[in-house]
Amino acid sequence: MTPPSPPADLPFTGERFVPGARGEIWVEHWHRYLFASRFAAGRRVVDAACGEGYGAALLAGVAAHVTGADISAEAIAHARAAYASRANLAFVEAACDRLPLADASADLFVTFETVEHIAGQEAFVDEIARVLSPEGVLLMSCPNRLEYSDRRGFENAF
Repeated sequence: MTPPSPPADLPFTGERFVPGARGEIWVEHWHRYLFASRFAAGRRVVDAACGEGYGAALLAGVAAHVTGADISAEAIAHARAAYASRANLAFVEAACDRLPLADASADLFVTFETVEHIAGQEAFVDEIARVLSPEGVLLMSCPNRLEYSDRRGFENAF
């Protein structure tokens, strides 16, 4: 699969992935959502820190409903415009530790490469627990410092 061209209104910054970014970052980001799609079928899904919305849109292909949330007004505006045709997909501008969602309103909570960006990590985990239904599933990832930074000699603030 060849990645599409990056969206003109939401440039690739190196931290927030956008479709069309080339190289390893494309594979890393897409494979997470392809894995998550196995758990999303027929479920109510939250994608916290959804960024540009590509992953939420992919999950909406199988989920009952997906809500993508991101703190970036720019990213949410782009996502709403880019994926407006999806009836079972909504985007909200919100911090991950203060989601405008009802208690136990999600069957699957997805958040990839997020927790390392949040100072109040306990509040974020509490919010996940509040939003997830009692039988809900959490899929979360964070960078492996040894792989992403130490072995590559790369300095990442997160």
